[in-house]
Amino acid sequence: MKLLILFGPPSVGKTTVGKIIESKTDFKLFHNHMVMDGVMHLFGVGTPAEDRLSREIRSRIIEEAAIAGMNLVFTYVWNFGIEKGKNNIDHYKEMYESRGGEVLFVELGAALPTRVHRAKSPERAELKKYAPDSERVALLDATKNFTSPHPFFYPDAYTKIDTEEKTPEAIADEIIEIVTEENRA
Repeated sequence: MKLLILFGPPSVGKTTVGKIIESKTDFKLFHNHMVMDGVMHLFGVGTPAEDRLSREIRSRIIEEAAIAGMNLVFTYVWNFGIEKGKNNIDHYKEMYESRGGEVLFVELGAALPTRVHRAKSPERAELKKYAPDSERVALLDATKNFTSPHPFFYPDAYTKIDTEEKTPEAIADEIIEIVTEENRA
């Protein structure tokens, strides 16, 4: 059983790639907005209730997936400027590893102009009601730290992929190859 944490800044392609991985493998996609949109609708964006409930609901779903032995793709916007993100990820990682699972990290990257352009996609707005629009993607990039540390926290389980010049299908295929390598549990 594997937990694939697919992370990167807003509008880099995490959900798009995750949907393709789900369609080609036995991994189930749990994209972050599955929870966040419902909580934000009820409690607002950036409120203490939104922060607390989003974290608690994600945690319970990931825990249940681990208990069920599910291969799961989880998408995450990781702000490296605050410790909370790593604490959340470490908690999810422990849920899988404590049950004999493996956790893999794939970071997707793209330049800000590309992400601002992608944020204008009508499909994005349709799928994720509270996803940042192009202006908010630029603002978040200026106010948050989406640059992962080098070396990464878990270097043996980490891959970074630039999404600028590759199709989502090619990126998904590359990730599928990583998660299905013979030497992986």
